[in-house]
Amino acid sequence: MELWLLILIIFFITVLLITTRIVHHTSAALAGAVLASIALFTNGVPDHEILAMVRLEPILVIAGMTVVAEVMRDAGVFQFLVVYLIRLTRGDPTKLFVVFSLLTAALSTVVLNTVVILIMGYLVVLTCQALEIRLHGFLLGVMLAVGAGGAFTLIGTTPNVIIADYAGFGFYYYITRFGILALIVITLSLIAVFLMIRGQLTVEDSDQSDRMMNLDPWTMVPNRRLFWVYAGFFALLIVAFVLFPQPYVVAIGGMMVFMTVSHADPGASLRDIEWDIIFFIGGLFVLAGALELVGILSMVSDAILLTSGGQLIPSSLALLLITWFGAFIIGGPPIATVFAPLAVDMATVMGWPIGVRDPLFWGVGFGAALGGVATPFGAVPLLVLSMVSFENSEMSRRRFLILAILVNIIQMGLCSIYIVLFAPPI
Repeated sequence: MELWLLILIIFFITVLLITTRIVHHTSAALAGAVLASIALFTNGVPDHEILAMVRLEPILVIAGMTVVAEVMRDAGVFQFLVVYLIRLTRGDPTKLFVVFSLLTAALSTVVLNTVVILIMGYLVVLTCQALEIRLHGFLLGVMLAVGAGGAFTLIGTTPNVIIADYAGFGFYYYITRFGILALIVITLSLIAVFLMIRGQLTVEDSDQSDRMMNLDPWTMVPNRRLFWVYAGFFALLIVAFVLFPQPYVVAIGGMMVFMTVSHADPGASLRDIEWDIIFFIGGLFVLAGALELVGILSMVSDAILLTSGGQLIPSSLALLLITWFGAFIIGGPPIATVFAPLAVDMATVMGWPIGVRDPLFWGVGFGAALGGVATPFGAVPLLVLSMVSFENSEMSRRRFLILAILVNIIQMGLCSIYIVLFAPPI
C-alpha cells in the first residue's frame, strides 16, 4: 500500500473515533499518532523528523496558562469579581445576564476557554440557584460569550495558540487587528441570545435576591494579601504578553512566578495542567505532520486554490467555511492542527508573503475557534451541558443547541464580512 494512502486511512479512522466518541478523543489521537509514526519510520523517515512534528510552543502556552488560572481561582480572584458585580446589579436578571456574559468574554480573552467555562459556569449555576432563576439562558449566553471572546486573542482558545505559532502572530497583533471585530461580534451575539431567552430572565423569589445582596465579596477570598498580589501579577502577565513576541516564554515564566508566590507544591500545580488536552494536541501534531510529509495537504491546498481561482479572499472564505464545518464535527484543535500548515502551504504556492497571507489564517482561526464552540461534541458545550438538567425545563437540550448554532452562524457572517473588508490588496 502506498504510504500516502496508509496515512490518509489512519487519519480518517482517527477522526471517526474522535467524532463518534467510541474511545476518548485523547486516546484516539495518540493511537493515530503512534500508527502514523510506525508507518513513516518503516518507510525510511528518521525518528528525529517525526518527533520534530510536535510543536512545543503552543503546548507550553496551554500548560502555563492553565496553572496560572488554577492559582487565580484558588485565590478567589475571579469569584470575588463575580460576586462584586452581582451586588452592583442588585440581583436584576437582565443586568446579571449582561454582566456574566461580558465578564465571561473578557476572561476568555486571557484564559483558555475550558478554564473560563469551569469558573463562570460554576458561578452562574450557584447564582441562579440562589436567586431561583432559570439558568439555561444564562449558560447559553456564557457559552457563546466564551467562544466570541476567545476567538480573537492569542491565548483565548487552543486553536488560536496553534495558528499563531504557524502564522507568526503575536499577542499585540490580535489586539490591534481583531479588537473592534471582537466587540461587534460579542455585542451582537449577546443581543441575539437575549432576544431568544428574555422570557426566562425572571426571579422567582425576591427574598432570595435580597439575601444575595448581603453577601460580602471578600468571603470568597481566603487571603486578601495574596489576592492583591495575584491580581497585580496577572495584570503584569497580560502586559508581558503584549510586549514580548514569544508567548510561550511569557506563559511559562508566569507559571513559575505564580507557583513560587503561592508556595504551592510543584507536583500538585503540574497536576492541574490539562494533560489530556496537551497529549491530544501532541498526537494531532504528528498526524498533521504526516499528512504534510506525504503531500496530502499540498493536494488539498491545490484543490482549494483551483476552486477559488487563486484569489486571496475566496481562498480565505473557503478556509473559514471548511474549518467551521470541520470544527463543528470534531472540534477546533484537530482542525487548527491540520489547516494551519495547509494555509502556510497555500501561501507558499501562490507566493503570498507574510502580511498578505494573513487572511488565510484569519479564516482558519475564526472557523476553528467559533465552530468548536457550536459543536455538541466540543469541550465547552459538553461542560455547559453537564451543568444543567433539561428535565421539566422550558428549554430542551435540542433547542439549546439549535439556538447556539443560530447565533454561531451570525458570528461567522460577521467574520466573513471582516475578511472581505480588511484583506490586504495583492
